[in-house]
Amino acid sequence: MSSIESNQSPNPDEEFETALMEVEQSLLKLKERYKQVQQAQKQKLDLEERLNTVSPQDTAEIEKINEELQQLTITLESNLLTEEDVKTLLWEGIRQGLLGEVFWQIIRFGGLGIILGWLLKTWVG
Repeated sequence: MSSIESNQSPNPDEEFETALMEVEQSLLKLKERYKQVQQAQKQKLDLEERLNTVSPQDTAEIEKINEELQQLTITLESNLLTEEDVKTLLWEGIRQGLLGEVFWQIIRFGGLGIILGWLLKTWVG
């Protein structure tokens, strides 16, 4: 009987090892993103210093530095969440809250509308 029970329930050690591996992978990804953000922030500071040292007459250089600063700002903002994180959050939000509530409201009021329409049709016709 113990062999049947062991086949039905997953091994807790294997579950723990799998969860631990997922956490380690997430930590590595987080470290990499943190390193990218730090590098982008350092580049931004360097560009801001360079912008302060450029003479006001050199408009081409000022425009180039401003464009680079804008790109770095976008990079810093987009590094907060990866595309995969955004997709995961979106689908979890839809599945857990937004879509579930909206779906049931559509069913409730759509069904009520169909029933009222059917009753009015039978009453009039």
